[in-house]
Formats: sequence, structure tokens, C-alpha cells
Amino acid sequence: MIPISLSIAACLGWGVADFIGGFKSRRIPVMSILLVSSWTGAVMFGMLVIVTGARLPQNPGVFWAVPAGICGILAMFFLYRGLARGTMSVIAPISATGVIIPVIFGLLCGEPLTLLSLAGIVIAVIGSTLAAIENHQEADRQRLTRGVGLAVASAVFIGLYFIFMDSAATHDPLWASLCMRLSNLAALALVFLSGRSKGSVGWPPRSHLHWIILMGALDTLAAYAFVLATSKGLLSEVAVISSLYPAVTITLSTVILRERISHTQKSGIILALVGVVLISAF
Repeated sequence: MIPISLSIAACLGWGVADFIGGFKSRRIPVMSILLVSSWTGAVMFGMLVIVTGARLPQNPGVFWAVPAGICGILAMFFLYRGLARGTMSVIAPISATGVIIPVIFGLLCGEPLTLLSLAGIVIAVIGSTLAAIENHQEADRQRLTRGVGLAVASAVFIGLYFIFMDSAATHDPLWASLCMRLSNLAALALVFLSGRSKGSVGWPPRSHLHWIILMGALDTLAAYAFVLATSKGLLSEVAVISSLYPAVTITLSTVILRERISHTQKSGIILALVGVVLISAF
């Protein structure tokens, strides 16, 4: 029961964090949001290292977390920009199809491709395509939903993040998580300083600050819950449950923002989620 509970916690944490991030990105710069949330994550993981008394990593493989951090922050940047510009209930499941990339990477490394994974890839691609197309009533034609390109870019970097982070976490999950947070924080700090000098990026207003800190805390707790779940239970079960986080984002956007989508897009969203679950179960 503990691994399942941790997986559900990861699912809820990521889903709510993505909703908050996307919603706040409509009001303040994405880079400001990512900087504050990354600081929050780095502090929390640093405290975990101190509290648990974790020793310094001995294997240099843990530093695969550095490119993982860069890919992770790029994935979040494109995701939040997409959620801010487009329909959240469409963007979220498309970005989640990035799990296809680790499967393809494994195939290139000689790992067998199961029939379940292959079916998941096909279903996820079909679902994402259906979800991405909307009817344009004024022009009486179909077009891509706003933000779909950003969702695809996010999916690519999410997939690369999984590959690098898997290599790092194998050696030391906690230190890998901290290194990942510090690397994306360092990258963001450089961008923030250059952007601030041009007047393009500023510190978030206090009225938004507590929400962004909450978002960073939820994302951090979700990531750690996922790491703990994989260490205590079957990866197949943990991955399937945690991969449903877009459903949480979709639910919040439907209930709170009253988003409206076509029946075709609804079918595509469902297919995309089913595909993600099948791929995660491999």
C-alpha cells in the first residue's frame, strides 16, 4: 500500500503544480515562476540531504543529473508557456507523451520493445493528434490548438530528462535530485540576471509569490514521492499511477477555468492518457 500511496501523492502533486504553473504563467513571466519554484525545490532537497545525513556521492554517474536539470527546466518552460497560451486540458496530456522517448532510447540500446509499449506509442500519437486539432468556426476549417508546438517541445525535453535522471538516480536518488535542482537553478539564475538587466524579467509580485512557492513545494514533494515509491515497489505499478498526473491538471482546468473542448479533442485526450499509461507500464 505504501508504494501505491506514494504514487498517488506524486500524481496529485505534479498535476496540481502544473495547473498552478500554467495558470500563473498567464499573469507573470514564466522565468520568474521557474526561478522561485527552483529555489524552493533546491532548499527542500538540501534540507532532506541534511536531515537524512546522506553522504556525498562516490560515483560520478550521479552528475548525469546536471543535463537532466537543464532538460527539466526547458521542459517546464515550454509546458508552462503552452499551458498559458493554450487549453490546459489539451496541452497537459500532449506534453506527457514524452515518455515515448525513453522507450525509443531503450530500443536503440538493445532493450526489447513489448507489444504493450508499441500499442501505447501508437495510441498516444493518435490521441495527441486528435487533441491538438480544433474546429475554427469563423473560417469553417480545422487548425492546431494554440500552444501545441510548445507542448511537443516540452514532451521532447521531458523524455530527455527521464533518460538522464534515470542514469543519475541509479547511483544516488537523493543527491541526484539535489544536483538536478541546483543545475536548473544555476541556469535559471544566469538567464534571470541577463533578463532583469534588460527589464524583461522581474521578481514575482508578493500576491503571487506564495502560490509559486506552493507549486515548487508540490513539484519537489511529488518528485521525492516518486523516487521513494520506485525504491519500495514495482516500477510498473508506480509509473502507471504517477503518469496519470495530466488527468489532475485537466480536472482542475475544467472545473476552475471552465474550459470547453470538442468531442474529438475529448476522445484524443482520453487516448493520449491511455497511451501514456500503456507506455509507462512497459
